[in-house]
Amino acid sequence: MHHLLHLQQESTDPIHSGNQLLQALRSNLFPIAGSFIALSAIAFASVPTSAQTNTPFAIASNYCEGKTRDGLIQGKAKCEFPSGNRYEGELRNGVRHGKGIFTFANGTRCEGMFQNDSLNGRGVCVFPSGNRYEGEFRNGQREGQGTFIFANGTRCQGTFQNNVLEGFGTCTYSSGNRYEGLFKDNKKQGKGTLTLANGIRCEGNFQNDWLDGFTVCTYPTGMRYEGEFRTGKQSGRGTFIMANGSRIEGTWRNGRFVETKSNKLSPVQITSPLRVAPAEKD
Repeated sequence: MHHLLHLQQESTDPIHSGNQLLQALRSNLFPIAGSFIALSAIAFASVPTSAQTNTPFAIASNYCEGKTRDGLIQGKAKCEFPSGNRYEGELRNGVRHGKGIFTFANGTRCEGMFQNDSLNGRGVCVFPSGNRYEGEFRNGQREGQGTFIFANGTRCQGTFQNNVLEGFGTCTYSSGNRYEGLFKDNKKQGKGTLTLANGIRCEGNFQNDWLDGFTVCTYPTGMRYEGEFRTGKQSGRGTFIMANGSRIEGTWRNGRFVETKSNKLSPVQITSPLRVAPAEKD
C-alpha cells in the first residue's frame, strides 16, 4: 500500500500577506506537492530450494510415473513427493533436466528449463499471492534480466542477483509513479529518478530507499526545488525557483522551512511536501 504524506499547516501564520513570493510558495507549491507519495523497498517472494522442500536430488522411481533405466527415471515423468510438491516434465538419470513444471506445496508454480535439478535459463514463477516473475534463473535463483509483476500491478524490471534487484532497474507502481535508477538488495540505492503520477519529478541520490543528499525536483507549474535531503526530508540549504525566475533560498530542518533570505521572520513553520519513505511491500 502507499502512504500519503499530507500537508499540515501551523495554526498561526507568520507569513505576511504582502510577501507575494512566500504566498506563492505556500498557496501554489505545497498543495501540489502535498500528494507526494512515499515509496519503499520491495519485498520479492523467493523460490523454495530443494533442501527447503525436502525434494531429493536424485528422485527415487517410486515417487514418479515414467520409464526407468538402471533404476532411475528417464524422459518425461510425473512425480509426487511426500512434502506435497509435484513435478511434471523431463528427467535425466533421476534428476530434473529439461523442460518442466514444478509446483510447490504452498502453491508456487515454476515453469522453465531445468538443469541438474534446478531452474536454469528462462523461466516463469507464479506465487500464491498473485505475484509473478518472468526472467532468467541460475541454480534455482533469480539471476540475470527479469521482471517481477506484483498482484496490484506494480512492475519492476532489471538485473537480479541472488534473488534480489541489484544495479540498474525500473519500477512502475500501480499508482502511476515510476522509479528509474540503481538498486541494492531490492532497495533504491544510489542515483535515481522518481517521477510521480502528478508530474513531480525528483532526481538525486537514494540511500537505503530514502532520498538523501542533493536533490532537484521539478513541478508541472514550472517551479523547481534544489537542495539537501536527509532520510527523505528536506534538511539543510534549499532553493525554490519560481516559474517567473524568482528565487526563495532558505534553510530546512527535518522537513520544515525554518529560515529564508526573502523573509526575516524566523522560524517560518511550513511542513515539507517532499518525503520518500518505505511504504510499498509485497
